[in-house]
Amino acid sequence: MILSSQTILQEAIGSGGLTAAIGHLTQVSQNLGFPFFAYGVRCPLPISQPRIEMASNYPDAWQQQYQARHYAQIDPTVRHCTRVTTPVLWDASAFDERHFAEQAMSHGIRTGVSISVRDAQGRLGMVTLARDQTLCTPDEFAHIEGSLTLLGQLTHAALVEKLVQRSSQPAPAPALSERELEVLKWTAEGKTSGEVAMIMNITERTVNFHISNCIVKLDASNKLHAAVKAAMSGLLG
Repeated sequence: MILSSQTILQEAIGSGGLTAAIGHLTQVSQNLGFPFFAYGVRCPLPISQPRIEMASNYPDAWQQQYQARHYAQIDPTVRHCTRVTTPVLWDASAFDERHFAEQAMSHGIRTGVSISVRDAQGRLGMVTLARDQTLCTPDEFAHIEGSLTLLGQLTHAALVEKLVQRSSQPAPAPALSERELEVLKWTAEGKTSGEVAMIMNITERTVNFHISNCIVKLDASNKLHAAVKAAMSGLLG
């Protein structure tokens, strides 16, 4: 079925609450033949352990088990969606991760499709539609593939901010001076302190002073880490 639920999607995007938005999107999922709907987003920070937030109408027991056992680290659909953004058709009975597959199927998550989308902030969103028993055939998948791509984009637009803000408010960006920002921009370009000093017509000691301040303000371990954190936080434009 080609997506004919534009009104529902618009309501999801305009909905003020996460629960209401999930409800609207679940309705779209059901219209496409999948009773289960899930959305997750992986934020780029912290770099060493990117934060993952999820929301779905999956059975509560499966949601709790999935998070408690960190199944996102072994979920084949997640692994696929971190690599490509094209929709993928999957069958849990064919997963190599047998224990994970058996647990998923025991909760009615047998077959489905997953779609990923990346945004300008470096966040990776993933939409999964799933059902039990009846396998999604290649013909059915081909018929709804265009709708799935649109659904992935609109779902991300509707839910990403609501989901990220649900658990915590983003920390305010540290206040960096114009000189500190300029030093970090050149550092991010791979310039050495000496090269930055020549470009900015200041001493290398002054460059290192600004870099030290940036490292402290950004709670970074070194100048490269500071440059990366500043870039990921949007401070470098």
